[in-house]
Amino acid sequence: MAFNAMWKPGRQAVAGMQGCGSANPALVIYLDPDSLAIVPPSDKAAWPEFIRLLRQIRDGSDELAVFLDKHTAGKEVRDDDTRPE
Repeated sequence: MAFNAMWKPGRQAVAGMQGCGSANPALVIYLDPDSLAIVPPSDKAAWPEFIRLLRQIRDGSDELAVFLDKHTAGKEVRDDDTRPE
Protein backbone atom coordinates (compact mmCIF):
# COMPACT_ATOMS: atom_id res chain seq x y z
CA MET A 1 0.00 0.00 0.00
CA ALA A 2 1.45 3.34 -1.05
CA PHE A 3 0.77 6.59 0.75
CA ASN A 4 0.10 9.60 -1.45
CA ALA A 5 -0.05 12.10 1.36
CA MET A 6 0.28 12.27 5.10
CA TRP A 7 -1.39 14.83 7.31
CA LYS A 8 -0.46 15.76 10.83
CA PRO A 9 -3.52 17.04 12.66
CA GLY A 10 -3.35 20.26 14.64
CA ARG A 11 -4.69 20.83 18.13
CA GLN A 12 -8.15 21.79 16.83
CA ALA A 13 -8.63 18.62 14.73
CA VAL A 14 -12.05 16.92 14.91
CA ALA A 15 -13.91 14.23 12.99
CA GLY A 16 -17.52 13.24 12.52
CA MET A 17 -20.42 12.74 10.19
CA GLN A 18 -21.68 15.77 8.35
CA GLY A 19 -25.05 16.12 6.70
CA CYS A 20 -26.90 13.72 8.97
CA GLY A 21 -30.32 13.18 7.40
CA SER A 22 -29.41 15.04 4.23
CA ALA A 23 -28.83 13.92 0.68
CA ASN A 24 -25.09 14.54 1.04
CA PRO A 25 -23.78 12.63 4.08
CA ALA A 26 -20.02 12.42 4.54
CA LEU A 27 -17.36 11.44 7.03
CA VAL A 28 -15.46 14.67 7.55
CA ILE A 29 -12.09 15.01 9.24
CA TYR A 30 -11.01 18.57 10.00
CA LEU A 31 -7.28 18.21 10.51
CA ASP A 32 -6.52 21.81 11.44
CA PRO A 33 -5.76 23.32 8.97
CA ASP A 34 -6.51 20.69 6.27
CA SER A 35 -9.79 18.83 5.76
CA LEU A 36 -10.75 15.48 4.31
CA ALA A 37 -14.30 14.47 3.33
CA ILE A 38 -15.15 10.87 2.49
CA VAL A 39 -18.48 10.71 0.66
CA PRO A 40 -20.45 7.63 -0.35
CA PRO A 41 -20.60 6.62 -4.00
CA SER A 42 -23.60 7.98 -5.89
CA ASP A 43 -24.46 4.44 -7.03
CA LYS A 44 -26.17 2.74 -4.08
CA ALA A 45 -25.11 -0.63 -5.50
CA ALA A 46 -21.54 0.30 -4.47
CA TRP A 47 -22.54 1.12 -0.88
CA PRO A 48 -21.78 -2.33 0.59
CA GLU A 49 -18.11 -1.96 -0.36
CA PHE A 50 -18.10 1.61 0.90
CA ILE A 51 -19.59 0.44 4.20
CA ARG A 52 -16.80 -2.15 4.41
CA LEU A 53 -14.24 0.65 3.95
CA LEU A 54 -15.87 2.78 6.66
CA ARG A 55 -15.74 -0.17 9.07
CA GLN A 56 -12.07 -0.70 8.23
CA ILE A 57 -11.41 2.97 8.98
CA ARG A 58 -13.31 2.60 12.29
CA ASP A 59 -11.42 -0.55 13.27
CA GLY A 60 -8.04 0.81 12.22
CA SER A 61 -8.68 4.03 14.15
CA ASP A 62 -9.56 2.02 17.25
CA GLU A 63 -6.42 -0.12 16.91
CA LEU A 64 -4.26 2.99 16.61
CA ALA A 65 -5.96 4.60 19.63
CA VAL A 66 -5.33 1.47 21.73
CA PHE A 67 -1.69 1.39 20.63
CA LEU A 68 -1.17 5.07 21.43
CA ASP A 69 -2.92 4.70 24.80
CA LYS A 70 -0.54 1.87 25.74
CA HIS A 71 2.48 3.94 24.77
CA THR A 72 1.40 7.05 26.66
CA ALA A 73 0.79 5.31 30.00
CA GLY A 74 1.43 7.73 32.85
CA LYS A 75 1.16 10.76 30.58
CA GLU A 76 -1.85 13.09 30.56
CA VAL A 77 -2.69 12.67 26.86
CA ARG A 78 -6.12 10.96 26.77
CA ASP A 79 -9.21 12.83 25.74
CA ASP A 80 -12.82 11.88 26.32
CA ASP A 81 -13.16 8.49 24.69
CA THR A 82 -16.92 7.95 24.80
CA ARG A 83 -17.04 4.95 22.48
CA PRO A 84 -18.55 1.92 24.23
CA GLU A 85 -16.45 -1.22 24.47
